Amino acid sequence: MRLTQQQLETHLWGAANILRGKTAGQDYKNYILSLMFYKRLCDQWENEADEAIAEQEKQQNRQFSDKEKAVFRARGEHRYAIPEGSRWGDVIAASTQLGEMLTAAMRAVSNANDELRGVFTVDWAQPAPDGSGKPLIPNEVVHALIQHFNVHDLSNASVPPDVLGHAYEYLIKQFADDAGAKAGEFFTPPEVVDTLVRILEPQPGDQIYDPTCGSGGMLVHSATFLREHGHHASAARFFGQEMNWGNAAIGKINSVLHGLEATIAAGVSTITDPAFKADAGHVRKFSLVLANFPFSDEFWWLKPEQQTDDKKKKDKLKKEIFGKEGFKDAYGRFGRGTPFKAPPAGYGDYAFILHILASLNDQGRAGIVCPQGVLFRGQPEVEEETGEFDDDGNPKIKRRKADDEHLIRKALLQSRLIDAVISLPLNVFYGAGVPACLLILRKQRPRERHDKVLLVYAARHFRELSNQNELRPQDVMRILVHVQAYGDAVKVPKLVARHSGRIREQIAACERDEVERLQAEYADAAARLAKLDAELADKQAELPKISAKTAKDKAEAALAKLQAQRDKAAAKVAERDEKIAEARRRAEDDRRDVDAVGQELGALYGDADELLKHARVVGIDEIDENEFNLNIPRYVDTFEPEPRVEVKDAIAQLQASEQSLDVVEKTLQQLLKAVGYDFTT
Repeated sequence: MRLTQQQLETHLWGAANILRGKTAGQDYKNYILSLMFYKRLCDQWENEADEAIAEQEKQQNRQFSDKEKAVFRARGEHRYAIPEGSRWGDVIAASTQLGEMLTAAMRAVSNANDELRGVFTVDWAQPAPDGSGKPLIPNEVVHALIQHFNVHDLSNASVPPDVLGHAYEYLIKQFADDAGAKAGEFFTPPEVVDTLVRILEPQPGDQIYDPTCGSGGMLVHSATFLREHGHHASAARFFGQEMNWGNAAIGKINSVLHGLEATIAAGVSTITDPAFKADAGHVRKFSLVLANFPFSDEFWWLKPEQQTDDKKKKDKLKKEIFGKEGFKDAYGRFGRGTPFKAPPAGYGDYAFILHILASLNDQGRAGIVCPQGVLFRGQPEVEEETGEFDDDGNPKIKRRKADDEHLIRKALLQSRLIDAVISLPLNVFYGAGVPACLLILRKQRPRERHDKVLLVYAARHFRELSNQNELRPQDVMRILVHVQAYGDAVKVPKLVARHSGRIREQIAACERDEVERLQAEYADAAARLAKLDAELADKQAELPKISAKTAKDKAEAALAKLQAQRDKAAAKVAERDEKIAEARRRAEDDRRDVDAVGQELGALYGDADELLKHARVVGIDEIDENEFNLNIPRYVDTFEPEPRVEVKDAIAQLQASEQSLDVVEKTLQQLLKAVGYDFTT
């Protein structure tokens, strides 16, 4: 049976419900995702063998015996090797010590395939921390998970690769919602990723790199963009590095399921130990870099194993690692010999930005998620009065050096590398309450843009959810039109037409997905309601035929019990219907907003004063006058005016207030008179 994407998603998320709360923290996501991938590999291995045997039987015009099939299966060619004794059937056949069995099977598969090394990082046999010797995950829980996954075949025969890839992304998103603040370590909201990818437009031949790749979303979305424009994912090459082994494993699985064959390095810091190096000790160059690095990492200069709680040890390492010139970078990314100062020890933002810049080839471009502090932190060189006076009575002046972050930002701007900056709404990232922005870098820029920077204020428009905010499709459209028009009003109508058509299709697809997902999620409740309705109808039809009082009382009691069960199932179905109605209302609102935003953008680019509230192309000379401070409110009018009030409405409100005040004064006089004060004399 072929599964729909929504049926598969519901089934896979059901596995998470079995394991939730039975592992340490949020690690359960790694267990579920690795088990799903292992089942996929095993099922596809069997499917490949079945297809090959069927082809051989067809060619030889005969049926193979079971013995012949077994020999052929062992010798057949497969995309991934699954060693004997490590297949899904071997796991299903076991009943005890399932954790040990699963761990050994996954390690055997990983060792048999170079491409899969580092994919299976969890230990299903990990002992509980109480020293009892019992496994952290009890045997019966592992058994329940295996039985749950055994319900459906996950090979291509039942689940096409694109369906499984989408379902895997859905799982990652669900785990991110579940993890809350910790999700920022491995997940960037897809709307933000989509915005960056569509700004930078991956092309065939690109070498695409994410230096802090988490679950691999930036790479996967780049491949999706290529496919959307008629290219195969293999038209580009994909590279990533991720310090956390568990997150890197998720990213590797994600890339395999989407057919990327990405090279993802794991376990070390991109700053202290970049995985992709060229000759002469420099980092490798790429044509496109996308990144969402850890914001304002205080200890960016330490290797993972050095990030202890020992302050004295950290202080000692700091003296060793930082010289008079700052961080001693062995890869020529910043510091001596480059145009850029070494980043300060307390903030790692510019360390990642300069690593990304060093990783760009001569035609390269980059899209980076940053805290907005990178736009304005750091003071320029200033002269200050000391409070002392010389012999002539003149105040003594001292010169304070410019801060490192100011100097780096100034060098980036003077080198004409910053193409655009987009401020984002608050709280769109998991666990990052600080204001964020998108920084677009380009090594080669059109001549007409060479001495300019586009600043976009996109913080006003978003959908407010219970725990965070979300960029809607129409909000992404606003950003893309501003960036791609780059101040040119002539381009706007075509851009609006192009993006609004695509986004309307996207909204419709999301609506279909959400409705089908809810129908799959509540399928058991709907089936149970139909069954109970039929049983109730039968019981109600039989009731008048019962004459004996005792039998009738018993039948009525059974009927009441059945009715209560039916009402409970009906409540679940009503809950589903309300969620479906809400999904459709939201989609309709978004469709209406897409049209409204298109009209709004057309009007904006016909009104220069109004456009200044949203986006502005600023010359480097003006930025220089502002001491290379890129804080967007310095250039774009972000002030929110008070709502306009009609004069007649204001007069009506004043009259109502005066009447209310008159009533209060009369009441006060009556109260005072009652206690002996008389104002009439």
